Amino acid sequence: MDLPADIGWTGLLTAHMRAVESARPDRLFTDPLAEAVVDVVRHAIRTDPDAALPTGPAPGTGELTETWSMLSTYLGVRTAYYDRVVREAAAEGIRQVVVLAAGFDARAFRLGLPPETAFFELDTEPVLRFKETVLADAALTAGVRRHAVPADLRGPWHEALTRSGFAPEVPTMWLVEGLFMYLSAADSDALLAQVSSLSAPGSRMALEYYEDSPRVTDAGASGPVEVAVIERIVGFFQSGPPLPPDQWLASHGWAADVSTLAAEITARKRPLPLMFQAGRPHEVNLWLAEGRLR
Repeated sequence: MDLPADIGWTGLLTAHMRAVESARPDRLFTDPLAEAVVDVVRHAIRTDPDAALPTGPAPGTGELTETWSMLSTYLGVRTAYYDRVVREAAAEGIRQVVVLAAGFDARAFRLGLPPETAFFELDTEPVLRFKETVLADAALTAGVRRHAVPADLRGPWHEALTRSGFAPEVPTMWLVEGLFMYLSAADSDALLAQVSSLSAPGSRMALEYYEDSPRVTDAGASGPVEVAVIERIVGFFQSGPPLPPDQWLASHGWAADVSTLAAEITARKRPLPLMFQAGRPHEVNLWLAEGRLR
C-alpha cells in the first residue's frame, strides 16, 4: 500500500511511538491500529528509501536512545492520560465523543466504550481515507457508533460535524490531543470558542500544550536522523494558547483540572526524560488539562 503524500507526518510519528509503547512488557495500552500503520510505513520505506517518512526504532527491539525514549515516553504517557479521561467521561454517562485532528486515534476500537457511544473522528479526507484502508486490511472493528468526518479545522468543520449526526444539545467528550501547540494564539482561541459553542453543560474536554516551545537541543538528539526528526517537529510549532490552561479554559466557561506531562510520567513510575526535568537552563513544561463546561 502506498502512502498518500499529504498524510500527516506528525500523525505517523505518533502512531509509531504508540506502537513502541504497545510492545513494552509494562505497556500502558495496546494499539493494534498503530502497529498496522507502522507496518505500512516500513513497507513504504522499503519501496521508496527516499520517502520523507518518520522512522525510528522497530517496536520491541530493546534499548532506546535518549531522543526515542523521550518521544515514546511522551506520546505513550500522553495517550494513557487521554484514555483515562475518556473512560471517566463514559463512566459518568457521556455517550458522545469528538476527536479533533484524529489522525490514527484508535480509541473507538480499543477502549471498550459503551456500544451506544457516538464517536466522531475529524481529520482531512486523505488521512481518513488512508486510515479506513489500514483498518480494513487489519480487520479492526469499532465497538461504538463511529463516524469518520472529513473536515479541515481551518474551515467550517462544525458544519461537517453536525451533518454527520453530532448533537450539540448532548454532553460531549472533546479530545484535542496534540493540536494546540501547532496553532497561533488567535487560532487556538477561535477553536476553543467554537468547541464551547457546540458544547452542552456537563461536557468535558482534554487537551495539552507547551508553556514555552521546546528547542532542538532540549531533546538530546545524538545523530543526523534524530536531529532531523526533532527539527521537523519543532518547526511545526506556533505560539499556542495565550494563557495557562486554568485561566484560558476559565475565560471560555470551563473549569480546569491541570497536570503536567512530567507529573504524569512520574505517576506512571517511568524514568523522566531529560527534556522534561526541572532545573535545566531551558525548562520544558507541557501542560495536560481536563476541562468541564459549567
